[in-house]
Amino acid sequence: MRTIFVGDLHGCAAEFEDILAATAYDQTADHLLLTGDAFARGPDPLKTWRLIQETNAKIVLGNHDAGLLLHLEESAAGRDPKLKKADQRYTFAELEPAHGEILAWLRQVPLYIETEGFLLVHAGINPEKGLGGTHREEFITIRTWPPAKGYTGRRWHDAYQPVHPLIVFGHDAPGGLVVKERDDKPYLLGLDSGCVYGNQLSAYILEEARLVQVPSRQQKDEWLQRDA
Repeated sequence: MRTIFVGDLHGCAAEFEDILAATAYDQTADHLLLTGDAFARGPDPLKTWRLIQETNAKIVLGNHDAGLLLHLEESAAGRDPKLKKADQRYTFAELEPAHGEILAWLRQVPLYIETEGFLLVHAGINPEKGLGGTHREEFITIRTWPPAKGYTGRRWHDAYQPVHPLIVFGHDAPGGLVVKERDDKPYLLGLDSGCVYGNQLSAYILEEARLVQVPSRQQKDEWLQRDA
């Protein structure tokens, strides 16, 4: 069986279908693993949800997923969710037909998936304390190291000394695709290549050591209008 990792989808259902075709994904023969942030900002979060169900994909919790979970919990408790941004309001409204299903699903989504061959996380791990010393907020938001506000600076993985055979992560679209190798084999892959921002959707097939990318169908500034 093949193991296929796919970077942050952000509601880009059409590109999700494109990457499934480009990797020749076969549900009977492959494992499909997502880096998190499945729904927020993109054009078709509901179809993305349906595709996740159809493909039986597994996912780790992203920061936007965690925000959606909070909003769904508030709504289920009879409170008005605090949807401060336009993209949050859009995603929440589009997913309304499946709120109950997605809430139950998100409650079970792990912060990481670890096997003998890889560690999958959304944002990363604490490079000094390792997996066991990484707290929830770091799993879903870590980017720079030492931690700092903003998108520029040295990344957490620049301070990471390889321990796991392979770490796969997403989250860092500003940092782009990241491939770090040791002995001609990748030990670290950052797969958020900014699909929702008009760049590419990236996937990696573990057993074939092969990177696959498809072009985004989004306009480069479209997400800014939703995030206003």
